[in-house]
Amino acid sequence: MNNQHYLKKLKEFKKYVKSFVNSRKSGHKEIHSLRVISRELHSLLSDADPFYDRVKKVIKISNKIRDTDVFFEFFVPSLPKKYRNKLEIESIRKYTNKSRKKKIEKLHIYLKSLVVPKNVLFRSENDQLNFVSGEELRLDKTQLHKYRIYIKRILAKEKNSVPKNETRIKILTKIKDILGMIHDDYNGLERLNLCDVNAVLLSKIKSFIQEKNEKLYNRFKNLNREYIGSLA
Repeated sequence: MNNQHYLKKLKEFKKYVKSFVNSRKSGHKEIHSLRVISRELHSLLSDADPFYDRVKKVIKISNKIRDTDVFFEFFVPSLPKKYRNKLEIESIRKYTNKSRKKKIEKLHIYLKSLVVPKNVLFRSENDQLNFVSGEELRLDKTQLHKYRIYIKRILAKEKNSVPKNETRIKILTKIKDILGMIHDDYNGLERLNLCDVNAVLLSKIKSFIQEKNEKLYNRFKNLNREYIGSLA
């Protein structure tokens, strides 16, 4: 992979950030796009470059915003109708929107101050990530989230390799998405815990999510073995 390809990713990041700030973007799709382009660039940057931490901060500041968006866009709709109807969603949304607006403002202030350099240090093509099999992982939010971050870095490397291994990219993308759904479910439950939700209803929702996550976890384990097999 030549350096021009990596520099193109840097320019794309700079262009999107400029558009994001100038247009005062704040929608959930725009936040998601900002995070995708930030994560991809971050995975290519050398951690010895000062800009590595600056891009990481974009991701960190936007984390809670994205968690809020996922809660209303995916978590709540994924619940059975009999549970959704008993939740006071609009009161939860009203309370949450105030917090989201503050976080959006913080994100815009940071992005306005962000100076994107013309040149940065990228990871060497020969840089190897420590291999992690994931076979010992339990159905645990922290463990699986860390592994998802590792998978994202591997996926970014595969996507920016020449030639690309489309089979691995497909498997890694599925693993990333499944682990993301598990993570979002745990975050959704944590948000409900902060709201004034009936204890019996909350218990039923927790049981539903636990059963759902166990199924997702088993799918993850099968895909993970498939990925490890592709390395042989």
